[in-house]
Amino acid sequence: MNKKAFTLLEVLLVIALISILFVISVVMINPNKQLGNINDASRRSDVFAIYNAINQYRDANSGNLPDGINNTPKSICKPDCLSDSDKIDISEEIEPYIAFGNIPVDPKQDESEDITGYTVYVTTEGRVVVAAPIAEMENGTTINTLE
Repeated sequence: MNKKAFTLLEVLLVIALISILFVISVVMINPNKQLGNINDASRRSDVFAIYNAINQYRDANSGNLPDGINNTPKSICKPDCLSDSDKIDISEEIEPYIAFGNIPVDPKQDESEDITGYTVYVTTEGRVVVAAPIAEMENGTTINTLE
């Protein structure tokens, strides 16, 4: 009787080789880095959506900015929050200029907090700067409209 079959050693070698290739591919792909890149792309889009909405508001209101935006960086809070010296609610002013009418929230922002994870201020030259300080960029820089 002459049966052709794989030996146990051959099967174990194939499984070991497949396992090694799988580990190498996971390390090369680096899912955490890819998720960080996806979140940063979303942040970049959100920052420019808020920036464009503020500038559209400014154009529609004779060059005036929403109340509370000045040269001190402040967190943009979710609609109906209580504004203070560290955060401002500009949702009512800019929501007409934002797609779908909702101020974007940072992908990593804690949902229980009343802030969006984005900040806004005006430079001494009068330029509006919207930033995403929670960005996951490798070099530690912040995503903002000054880039």
